[in-house]
Formats: sequence, structure tokens, C-alpha cells
Amino acid sequence: MASAILILKLLQIYLSSIFKNILPYSLLPKKDLNGKKVLITGAASGLGRLLALQIAARGAHLILWDVNEQALEEVKNEIEKDGGQAHCYQVDLCDAKKIVQVGGKVLEEHGKVDILVNNAGVATAKLVLESSVEEIERSFAVNVKAHFYTVQQFLPAMLEEDDGHIVTIASVAGKMASAGLADYTATKHAVVGFHDSLVAEILESEKHGVKTTLVCPYYVHTAMFNASGARTRLPTLFPILEPEYVVKKIVEAIETEQEYLVTPRSFYWLLPGTQLLPYKAQKIFGELFGLIQSLDRFH
Repeated sequence: MASAILILKLLQIYLSSIFKNILPYSLLPKKDLNGKKVLITGAASGLGRLLALQIAARGAHLILWDVNEQALEEVKNEIEKDGGQAHCYQVDLCDAKKIVQVGGKVLEEHGKVDILVNNAGVATAKLVLESSVEEIERSFAVNVKAHFYTVQQFLPAMLEEDDGHIVTIASVAGKMASAGLADYTATKHAVVGFHDSLVAEILESEKHGVKTTLVCPYYVHTAMFNASGARTRLPTLFPILEPEYVVKKIVEAIETEQEYLVTPRSFYWLLPGTQLLPYKAQKIFGELFGLIQSLDRFH
């Protein structure tokens, strides 16, 4: 009997996940972001800036983190010009003590953060043997370690109230490798592992009101990735994504509490299949579909 109940429960979860991915956004139940306190790291530019603007347009109170104070103020001004609310904090995510310090200040000034979006990321377009100690340390500090420290700051209050949402912006590079981007690929693999472990710990705590979303987009036309050098052999299946589209899908995933977002959708079937192949076969497969990236795509 216990085994039958377990199987039925697994089937229910599986079917629910399938329907959430198949049904159009308009038919899915959505949580209201109005009045929610949303903290976004790397909010001064790129996806972070667009996420801040889109979420603020839904009535959320934005808490913006970035190392670039001037650009951060500009985002805040944009939000307030449209009638929204935003607060800026200059944070160097390479500095663990600064994260803890500012995190404490945010909790003191605003109370519990409802939604944490760990978005900030950096990349060094160099081969393994050409990467410096400083570049490697910076990539892991921003792309991985900062996730630990922000979650340590804001998850306890979520667990206490059994309510909250943690969003991890990773990458398709966290599921498949690319030559010349070892630091970026390694950190994105690491942050996917971090997110999976975080989910396991939240489930173990039985605090089912705390939601999680892992986001793995393909390459996006942002300052990090050089739009003029970006190319894809099969743009219908594997397009270089526009940031506005990616942000739209992320916001929809947050509103519908989608656990796992990969975009474009073609990667849902591509990633599991390629990871079962030997490395040489993966290389051939990547070259066939134009997925082996070149260094000239990146700043």
C-alpha cells in the first residue's frame, strides 16, 4: 500500500510539472507580485536591469544590488519615474563580509525579502591555461560563492514564515561545456549543483511554502556576450536570445512558480541526451548543431 501511494504521488508531481510546462502562461495560476519585496543582484545592467523594471511594473518593491552605484541609481530613477519603488545598495559580490553587512542592513530596513533573484554573473573568455588566478577567483566569487552568502542572509526568514522564493540565474553552460569558457562553465555547473542541493534542503525542512526556480538560458544579446559576434547554425532551434524575451520568461516562471526554466525550449530535450554521450561524441554533436562557441562572442 505504501509503495502504491508513493508511486501515485510521484505520478501526480510528474504530471503537474508537465502541465505547467505545456500549458500556456495565460492558463496557469499566478502569484501576485504587488507589494512583494524583491532583491536582485547585478541589477545595474543586462538581464538584472530589465528584470528590475519588469518586476517593478507589477507593483513589487525592488531592492537593487550591484557594484556599479551610478548605474544602479539610474535604474532606481527609471523605476521611480514610472511610479515604482526601489532601494539601491552598492555591493561588491567578491566581498563576503560586504554581502553579510549589507544583507543585515536590508533585513533591518525592509524586513523579510520575499523573492531573492541571484542574477549577477561574470565571464572570462580565456582558455584554462590562459586564465589568471585573479580572474578565476573573481568568477567563482560572483557566480557561485555570492549565492551561498545571499541565501544564508535571506532564507532563514523565508523558512520561518514558510513563504518565499529563491531564483537562481544559471545558464545552459551549467549543463553542457564549451571550450574557452572554463571559468564561466565551471561556475555555472557549480551553481546548478548549489541550487539542486538548496532545493533538497528546503524539501527536507518540509517548508513547502518556500519556492525555487532554476533558470538556464542559452546565450543572450547582453554586454557579456558580444551580439555582433554571436552566431548559430540553426537559429530556429538554437537562437541567440534577446534579453527582453529571456526576462519575460523569467518573470513568468516566477509568477507561476516554475521550478526549472530552460530557454529556448529545444534545450529541454537536447541537454539530457547529450550528457549521456562520450566526450568525443558530444564534441561532434555540438559542431553539427553549431553549439561549440568561439571566443569572439565574448567581452
